[in-house]
Amino acid sequence: MKRLLSVLLALAMVWGLTVPALAAASETAVPAEGQAVDGAAPTPGVDPVPEEEAPSEQTELEAELTDLILRVKTTLEVDNGYSDLTSDYYDGVMPQWSLTWTDDDRQMSAQVRQDGTILNADYWQNSDDRDSFYGFDPVFPPLSEDEAREMAQEWLDKLFVGEESGRIDDVYTGMGRDGYYRFTGGVEKNGLPSPVTFNLIVNSDGLSSFYRSDCYGGYVGQLPAAEPAADEAAGAKGLASAVKMELYYVSDEEGGAALRYVPVGPYAVVDAQSGETVDMDALYASVGGGSMANGLYGKGAEPMAEEAMSDAGAYITEAEQQSIGQYGDVLDGSALDKELRKLTALGLDVFQLQRCSYAMDPDGKTITASLRYVTTMTAEQLYGFTAEGFRQTEEAGGDLTVYKSLTVNAKTGRLLSVSTAYPLYERDEAVVMTDTNRTRAAENFLSLAAPELAEQADICTLSDYNEDDMVTFAQVHEGYFFPENSASVTVNPSSGTVDSYYLDWDEDVRFGPADQVVKQAAAEKAYADALDVTLGYVAWPLDITLEENAAYADLLAQGYTYVEELRLAWYYEGKDAVSGVDAVTGKAILAEEEDEQSYTYDDLDGVDQAEQIQALAEAGIGFAGGQFQPEAELTGRDGLRLLLQAAGQTVDQWDDDTLTDMAARQGLMLGDEDFDLDGTLTRMAFIKMLLTPSRYGDAAELLSVTADRGYSVIALALGMDVSEPDGTATRADAAAMLYAFMAR
Repeated sequence: MKRLLSVLLALAMVWGLTVPALAAASETAVPAEGQAVDGAAPTPGVDPVPEEEAPSEQTELEAELTDLILRVKTTLEVDNGYSDLTSDYYDGVMPQWSLTWTDDDRQMSAQVRQDGTILNADYWQNSDDRDSFYGFDPVFPPLSEDEAREMAQEWLDKLFVGEESGRIDDVYTGMGRDGYYRFTGGVEKNGLPSPVTFNLIVNSDGLSSFYRSDCYGGYVGQLPAAEPAADEAAGAKGLASAVKMELYYVSDEEGGAALRYVPVGPYAVVDAQSGETVDMDALYASVGGGSMANGLYGKGAEPMAEEAMSDAGAYITEAEQQSIGQYGDVLDGSALDKELRKLTALGLDVFQLQRCSYAMDPDGKTITASLRYVTTMTAEQLYGFTAEGFRQTEEAGGDLTVYKSLTVNAKTGRLLSVSTAYPLYERDEAVVMTDTNRTRAAENFLSLAAPELAEQADICTLSDYNEDDMVTFAQVHEGYFFPENSASVTVNPSSGTVDSYYLDWDEDVRFGPADQVVKQAAAEKAYADALDVTLGYVAWPLDITLEENAAYADLLAQGYTYVEELRLAWYYEGKDAVSGVDAVTGKAILAEEEDEQSYTYDDLDGVDQAEQIQALAEAGIGFAGGQFQPEAELTGRDGLRLLLQAAGQTVDQWDDDTLTDMAARQGLMLGDEDFDLDGTLTRMAFIKMLLTPSRYGDAAELLSVTADRGYSVIALALGMDVSEPDGTATRADAAAMLYAFMAR
């Protein structure tokens, strides 16, 4: 904004316009709400809850939540001005809380373990009060990379404590007026690398987002000491013994093929204590049939002293107390369990409740509970699996636990979903249920679980629905299915109990018109026309249970039923890029593709604009092929390419029609329907392409009483070289002008 003011002032001086004295007012600091004025103490956004109003006694969940809220607010510098807080509790091997603070124009969320370790944090700020220009407006981020790196490290020092530290490996620059920097790296434990990684985003406002790769899992047990018994030489010898290589041709960077040795074989490590070389692939394969329980590796963060939280100014606000109070009337696990067992179709009579977790909806009023039940499969109750599979698993000492997970409204006990996980895979084909009985059982269950929705639904007859044991009901509107509003039920053919129940229903959905739709044949043609037909090799499944494929007997004995081979075939290229056809317009709906691109060049030595060219390249603006060709004359195609990339588009794979179509939408071709992609551009032509669709376009046109003087004045004020405006521009000229525009 300051640069914009300077440009307007420059215009005023050149044209003798009278400009009100706005600068002084714009530079006057206005304290934000709660900010100190003239050295006075800051005023909190929300007054603390009077001590006498605090609850005299809290449940265990409320006390734990209170402690974590204070710790998270201190670490993440969450102020006391938020109006609402929702809090979700996830039970498991390593329980954790999800906290979300909200206000009218901002939101702060954090996922935190019970020991205070912050796993995930996100901050969102409504941008309605910021600059509202939505035209062509690319700028470099207001924060330099060095400043962002320093800020990121300060946050890492707060987020990783004790045995952990964050190591920055890479940085990505997000362009735009609200630009950001994304730092990625590894989490070191006791100064050594670990499998845990992180992603941290900062902008000029501070921390925007943080994420650890062990956000939804972790590692159990105590962290071993950093001192190895097997030394480096022993480790090197063990790893070398596991190396295997093959010799064959590999495509090289020049488009040919080079003969190379390529490493193959298992992923191996050497145990630092025993010195044993371990084949990790084989180790994982040996436990592949089991289930993995994730938890935290190490002791986690040390508890934060109460005085530290007090010094940081953190306290429980009224909104936070209200959120905590929402857990005062939830039904506990035993009460919910009692209600659920009344639904005999769930078959819970042989199950035991293992754990109960809670989740709060953003409205702060609805809390759901997730209950996990367990039982052990017996020879008398195989749930439709084979007796032989049961016998083999039992003799091998395998896990025979059956898990059933239910989600309910934590305050009313209403059932929302059911899922069941069995320990065996081979079904007994003799145990079946007729379609009629399955459908009748599913209808009866739905009428009990969601009677008001069952009246609006019917069994979905669309493709890929109700082809297996699951019965899916979808909402019907004006004679058409709306499968996104659906309820699905699976009934076990042996026990007759419900194995799964999924309800996904938005009662507030608004339906569009159902008449005047295009014909099916026209839609099919539009879909086909949007795809590219390609000849190539595709994977083809080969059934190895057939006698003619006896050569694969070893694989069959291992439990595999098919392998894949390659066959030559025609296929649609990029089929996922077309999600469907608009039934009203008849146009294919193309999926948006995202591709981060940066460029490197080997022809910038001695080029005056090398620094600007490289800065654009790091932002994904430039030319592929390893050379920028700075002295090459700037073509229309080159100019559009650079400007579209600055606008956030990825143009490398675009054809000319796509390029010009997108440029026209951005207003970059100045309304010229006969724009020449191969023709050269003058410096002034590129300046006008750059400024016209921007916030300066109207002013430049208004002031161009004589030729293009308005454009020259604004370009000069922005730091561009406006000499020889009618001369042919080079690629280097265009890069310098675009850089000056984006650096304003």
